[in-house]
Amino acid sequence: MDDADLQARLKQLEVEIGSASPPAAQRPADKSAPAPNTSAPGSWGQQLKANFFLPLYLVAIPWAQEIIDQVVFGGRWNLPLHPRSIEGIPGIFLSAFSHSGFAHLMANTVGFLIFSWLILAKSRRDYWITLLVGWLGGGVAAWLLGPSSVHGLSGVVYTLFGYLLCIGWLERRVVPLLISVFVLINYSYFIFGMLPTQPMVAWWGHLFGFLLGIFAAYGVYQKPERRGSSRRDT
Repeated sequence: MDDADLQARLKQLEVEIGSASPPAAQRPADKSAPAPNTSAPGSWGQQLKANFFLPLYLVAIPWAQEIIDQVVFGGRWNLPLHPRSIEGIPGIFLSAFSHSGFAHLMANTVGFLIFSWLILAKSRRDYWITLLVGWLGGGVAAWLLGPSSVHGLSGVVYTLFGYLLCIGWLERRVVPLLISVFVLINYSYFIFGMLPTQPMVAWWGHLFGFLLGIFAAYGVYQKPERRGSSRRDT
């Protein structure tokens, strides 16, 4: 083969290489193709882990108030709700943060944390709605209908309790139903707190909170067809 034939073959090879399509790895991405889903929805355990500290931050508010009250004011700095009075209106917003002592606060703290974590294992959205319904709605109900002054976090605790008992039977899904059954079995004694059996306990505040919890459960409940088209929050 002479030099002329060799050069002709080399030029033909260059043309073939230049006209060849680029490898698939170097081709530009097809913008019309759907992007891969890299974020799968987390399990209820992952949601609880992500929201674990939220109830602790919230319950730190009444603990700070009680510590200041006992150390600085000797237990005289209370923020009660006085029903049907102008001076009692601030209590709608503040009475949940005020307690009669550390024993009262500790009893409410345990229930608040456990019920908060159980709701957060399901949905942060449901938690915020239920919490606000119990805090503000319970305050308004106690101001309008309560027979005497009251303070403490127990009304909010009973709102969380009412939601937890109701939501599982509404949704009929595994995790909410298991949570409702767990609460019913382990915390059914809370029901006695809604009865006028102890004169120093504001049972009516517990009852208002419980009914508001059921109301919140119906408010946040989504039917299966709506639930399938909406994204779960974390």
